[in-house]
Amino acid sequence: MSDYIFLLARRLRPDQRQVLTQIQQAAERAQVHLFLAGGAVRDLLAGFTIRDLDFSVEGPALKLARQLDSRQFVLQAVDELRQSAELVFGGSATAEIAMCRKEHYSKPGAQPEISRATIQDDLRRRDFSVNAIALSLNPGSRGLLLDPGNGLADIERKELRSLNNNVFYDDPSRLLRATRLEVRLKYSLDEKTRAQFAAALEAGVEEHISPRARLRELRQLAAEPDPVEAVRAVASASLLRVFEPHFDSQKPDLAALAKIEKCRRLIEDSDQRMDTFGVFLYCLARNLSPSSQAHLRARAGMRSSEAVAWTQLGSRAKNLQRALAAKSMAQNSRLYRALADTDPSVALFLLAFSAQAGVRERIRHYFTDVVPLVREIEREIPALGLKPDSPQFARQRERHIMAGLDSKAARRPSSQGQAAAAPK
Repeated sequence: MSDYIFLLARRLRPDQRQVLTQIQQAAERAQVHLFLAGGAVRDLLAGFTIRDLDFSVEGPALKLARQLDSRQFVLQAVDELRQSAELVFGGSATAEIAMCRKEHYSKPGAQPEISRATIQDDLRRRDFSVNAIALSLNPGSRGLLLDPGNGLADIERKELRSLNNNVFYDDPSRLLRATRLEVRLKYSLDEKTRAQFAAALEAGVEEHISPRARLRELRQLAAEPDPVEAVRAVASASLLRVFEPHFDSQKPDLAALAKIEKCRRLIEDSDQRMDTFGVFLYCLARNLSPSSQAHLRARAGMRSSEAVAWTQLGSRAKNLQRALAAKSMAQNSRLYRALADTDPSVALFLLAFSAQAGVRERIRHYFTDVVPLVREIEREIPALGLKPDSPQFARQRERHIMAGLDSKAARRPSSQGQAAAAPK
């Protein structure tokens, strides 16, 4: 095993290692060449947290994706043109499987002409050298590092260097990506790339960013480790208007977003993963008028089903707040039942913005005390002799957890807080 494969095994979360194994096995069955590429390799080499697994395939990538066990993941998006699929495994491990390709752009922001290519060609057509590194996952060359753009040297210099003169003209959404990466990685654009960035802005190429790319970049902003600083940097670069021109006068509510981030860390400390996109959009667009919010949705090509986590957040929060304010929620089992079946992003919203102190305290208690207690109770289940494959297992497991929650010692907040209007 090469040093890079050993390092990868140490750096991935257990769920990411399972995804890596599944996709490697599928690639071997399909007899296609598989590589880990892009941001995952950059973060591996630079010592950052590996957020997403990006796989490049020399061959039919979508065919490979369809060979995976569909019970193990949710298919988020498919791009037939680029032969790529975005997958979420177990609610937390994200992966993209994409065909190695060449791209030719006839004009800024246009749909590129796509042709199948080798991994070397695929790396050379990318944006920045630090994103153009791949690690072979093939049996005969597993662990071989491919770096045709000398990105490893730029990682050591902490620089973002473009791979060609048209990088921002071909795909103007790279202006947003460069701004985000500067904040997250604490890297700087090298002198030539900064001049290209300024020239592209002067030419107004950002107006050619497609709705699909706007939506992707909104999701990326929401997923940044520090979305407040990322949004602030995008606004400073005069790029926030890409999503909605009125952001120039109706600024995003960064204070609300900072509050959400503080509360998000508390929830994620309990190993609860969630999609915060709806809450992020609520904070980002909170100061926009209803018509401007609708325009933002249209510019991002957001379908109603994609916007529901944002547009229905207020009503869902009111319903949950009403339930959590009940006296019965002082009982751990009742609190568990109410929140275990709830989208954690709605609980996050209430934890940040509910005017009822008792509701906020119960949410905090659930994530800091009840969730760890449930895990402790679950560790007792094998000793009970319950068979996981039996039809009664789920019901018996639930009964054991509920009984354990009310019998084991755990702090139970009794404060109800003052009745107040639910957050708007």
